[in-house]
Amino acid sequence: MNILTLTRPYKLVDFGKYMKRKKVKNPGTSGMRFRRGQQIVLENERSTEHVAVKVVMYDSMQGWLAENGDGDYQWYREHKQEHDAKETEYWKYIKKVGT
Repeated sequence: MNILTLTRPYKLVDFGKYMKRKKVKNPGTSGMRFRRGQQIVLENERSTEHVAVKVVMYDSMQGWLAENGDGDYQWYREHKQEHDAKETEYWKYIKKVGT
């Protein structure tokens, strides 16, 4: 089944044929994407503590807004920024839960 999308009101583009013509082998594997509901493991960079969380949203500058096992929402920061407080904890992605 080919994927069709509307790019212009009068023209449909068949991306299946486009990808074959451009020889795209693995679309979407160049960068990591975190989707809502995805369960991942994060590691605290200071204490090396591991925590499994459920992603609510991901932002490349803010980090992950995720739900922990208790049902609480928390920001897990990924990158250090100049305006962050000194006691801010930073986390890094380890793996998807169950892999």
